[in-house]
Amino acid sequence: MARGIQVDEIDVNILRALQRDARHNFADIAKNCDVSTDTISKRFKKMKKAGIIRGTTILVNPKSFGYDCVASIGVDVSLPRLNEVVELIQTIPEIVFFTTSIGREDIFCIAVLKNVGKLSQIKDLIKGHPLVRNVTTTIWVDEILLCPENFEFKHLGK
Repeated sequence: MARGIQVDEIDVNILRALQRDARHNFADIAKNCDVSTDTISKRFKKMKKAGIIRGTTILVNPKSFGYDCVASIGVDVSLPRLNEVVELIQTIPEIVFFTTSIGREDIFCIAVLKNVGKLSQIKDLIKGHPLVRNVTTTIWVDEILLCPENFEFKHLGK
């Protein structure tokens, strides 16, 4: 992967420009970095080969689909039967991302919801599982843009 790869200021400028807009023109990046377009292209390819850049994507605004609530959900589970709770979480369409974690919570989730009331219902559903010790929620308040490569959005089209 990226171990041992030196990233300098030009590479950081390339990354920042592409994070803002993955379709950013290499010629414009080159102009801002005072190097050739070929230099930007070669550095991009080098970072991609090294695993620093894994692809390009778009950001989705859930509010444009009528989803006014995005929240983080932390789930504390009685171990070692974590997979039983994961199976429940996988059935909840509003949970667009989850991962097992180490820390206060054993499972970290991101939910995209129509409203805060739906968050309460999902929290109660998860909390009702006999292996769940505690569920915490945090509602996101700033502009929310999600990368669909990392999230499931099956329920947004419904």
